[in-house]
Amino acid sequence: MKDAIIYIKEQFKYLRIAANLSKYSTKSTSMQNRFGRLWEILDPLVQLAINYIIFGILMHRTAPDGLPPLPWMFIGMGVYSFMQHVITTGAKSVTKQFKLTAKMRFPVSIMPTSSMIGFFTELFIMVGGGLFLAVFSGYYPSVYWLQFLYYIPMLIIFTLSVSLLCSSIEVVFPDFKFFLNYIFRFLMYGSGVIFDLGHFNVIPQVFIQAQLINPFYYLIEGFRDIAFGRAWIWDKGMFNLSFWLITIFLLIVAANSHMKIRDRISDYL
Repeated sequence: MKDAIIYIKEQFKYLRIAANLSKYSTKSTSMQNRFGRLWEILDPLVQLAINYIIFGILMHRTAPDGLPPLPWMFIGMGVYSFMQHVITTGAKSVTKQFKLTAKMRFPVSIMPTSSMIGFFTELFIMVGGGLFLAVFSGYYPSVYWLQFLYYIPMLIIFTLSVSLLCSSIEVVFPDFKFFLNYIFRFLMYGSGVIFDLGHFNVIPQVFIQAQLINPFYYLIEGFRDIAFGRAWIWDKGMFNLSFWLITIFLLIVAANSHMKIRDRISDYL
């Protein structure tokens, strides 16, 4: 628990540096492209357009409970893509940026945080696109939108915890990045991002119930609850508790793992 507190303090203390590093990294990458930073907006918009054509025009997807399928799917994709990109990029951030941190006076623990900041634009555009379509479908802004104040911090805390843990694993076991990609390919279909698993009769009911304690599913459905005014946080009861316990556990394990290898990262690399 002590290591987790140290880690949290470091994130707040060096947040400005993390933001500057993210800004520099994004600018450096953008300079290699003709459209520069415009791709931060174009890329998620193109993704939404492609999925609109495939699922909205060609396949005529359906969503659970009679909800409009496109905003339901876009919101899920936005939240999931944010978690996927932050975790996979954050997992590599320590090994890639260690030489930079060794020359500067800031802890290497802020590298996953720096990686996360750059993906907020994509999150806001994709989720915003889903919210826009939800409004267009008759689901207007309501008091349920106040739950953004809960779900966004929970999204950040959970994603950073997993990202930090994965970064420690990748330092010790570089091949982990391949397994991480396989895991996210499975989670794409196992967390209700595009398909509602309840529609598939071949899937045992025990697996359908098990996804309710999946943190990825919890966060995705939470953002959908906001858009469609389906439920309040307290309506989820024990699933709130299971999410908090899993997140706190991951944060403690991630912080402890990071602190144990921090002074030996150069030896591993």
